[in-house]
Amino acid sequence: MALWFGLLAVVFVGSLARSAQAHPFSQSTSVIVVNGRDVRATLTFDLLDFHQLPEIDRNRDNRISYAELDDAIEVIYQAVAQHYTVRSSGAPIQTTVERYQLVDETRVRLNILYRFAREVSTVEVTAALASITQPNHLHLLSVTSGPVTQDAVLDISRPTAAFDTGSSSYPGTVRYFLRLGVEHIFTGYDHLAFLVCLLIATGSLRSLVKIVTSFTVAHSITLALGTFDVVVLPTRLIGSLIALSVAYVATENLLRRRAIERYRITFLFGLIHGFGFSTILREMQLPRSSLALSLFSFNAGVELGQIMFVAAVYQITRYLDSSAWQNRIRFAVSFGVVCLSMYWFVQRVFS
Repeated sequence: MALWFGLLAVVFVGSLARSAQAHPFSQSTSVIVVNGRDVRATLTFDLLDFHQLPEIDRNRDNRISYAELDDAIEVIYQAVAQHYTVRSSGAPIQTTVERYQLVDETRVRLNILYRFAREVSTVEVTAALASITQPNHLHLLSVTSGPVTQDAVLDISRPTAAFDTGSSSYPGTVRYFLRLGVEHIFTGYDHLAFLVCLLIATGSLRSLVKIVTSFTVAHSITLALGTFDVVVLPTRLIGSLIALSVAYVATENLLRRRAIERYRITFLFGLIHGFGFSTILREMQLPRSSLALSLFSFNAGVELGQIMFVAAVYQITRYLDSSAWQNRIRFAVSFGVVCLSMYWFVQRVFS
């Protein structure tokens, strides 16, 4: 029983880590394109993550307007320029902010041109943004030169990455997105809560296989559709629907003793969760040349993380099947998840 309540506590703590999302890490991205002497970087970050800037959100409504951004853009750029650098056998001879824009209510995108004295053959990127944002800040980096794309994850322990823009790094891309997919599952507390509610009402291994297969097929479909921009739905809508899907399966657990043929509704909800998975890849603005490999590797990481989680929790549920506390534990977990998912829903609709 302690294991169940420990799991629920982790879910609850994770949900509170950020006010509008279920993934509790601070994150930024940059997409770099090398063309001769020019290096163009598209840098995206959340302004509310910064703790060493003057207050940008002057009216404190948790939204950044263009008026607020225009007034603060010089200070923002100076702070970023000190902690985000691009070099190639030395510093650039010219740096120009070509454009800046709001991506959503709090995130801004900077388009920066770095011009070097000679043609670029190597690129060194330093993203020490953890020192002015959050200690757990992750920077997702993609560098493209011609048909070759290379990727890296930078954080406080590894703020710098160097690239030979003439070489391929397909194994590195696979490793990076595989790890990102696993991390996405284990920091996606709404997805974990959904899986927990499915597992505690699953009566047999056959039912479990059908449910997991249904969920996997469904979210793989919409993950691909969303990543390739075939079907794109508003992030707030998807987040709210995911919260409702969690609430539904938890409520069903309270009303029914066993949900034998749940794989049908799981397929429907899996389609919604897949759009949620696709958000992270779309936000990275990956080049088309590496999108298919990145998508495949990310989805494989999601499946690997899901299998690890399901295998561990299913063993616990089998052990508890013979316990006199089974019904009470199932009720407590399901009731707790209902409350948690409705909190997520209200938060995502009204934030």
